[in-house]
Amino acid sequence: MFLALFSFSKIMVTLIKFYLGKLQSLLRLVILVSLISIVCGNSLVAIAAPQLAAMGAIDNALDQRQRILDEKLKLDPTKLRYRGLEYVQFQAEDERLSDVQIKSTIKSDINSNIVVAVASGSVQVFGNVPNIDVAREVVTQIKAVPGVREVMFDLGLETKAE
Repeated sequence: MFLALFSFSKIMVTLIKFYLGKLQSLLRLVILVSLISIVCGNSLVAIAAPQLAAMGAIDNALDQRQRILDEKLKLDPTKLRYRGLEYVQFQAEDERLSDVQIKSTIKSDINSNIVVAVASGSVQVFGNVPNIDVAREVVTQIKAVPGVREVMFDLGLETKAE
């Protein structure tokens, strides 16, 4: 980034020296260069950020490449933890369960090694599971419970994920 700014400054100084005698041309040149730098400067952020867009997005909004990237982001570097945040699509008000009902439904459906906390439809899940497939199944089951708005999970894996 520093090298780009240095090169840009060097080019500006050279162009200013060249057009020093022509004030009107210099003004046009400065405006043109300023516009180019604003457009290029704002584009750098967009170029750097696309990988972060996949994290936490609604599943059906992602294409296949983004789903693979999203899944990679959920595994930590040791491949022994599965972490993430997933949102559930909108549900009708009459279908939703209360927090107590959500928690009891989840507790009856999943492994006893998992701790669940529920607040305003937001579910937090912690614990250990045998492998990545079980972890994914737990998250999918929780998302299927009526009234769940989002699932934040941090699950330890007994078998290293591939």
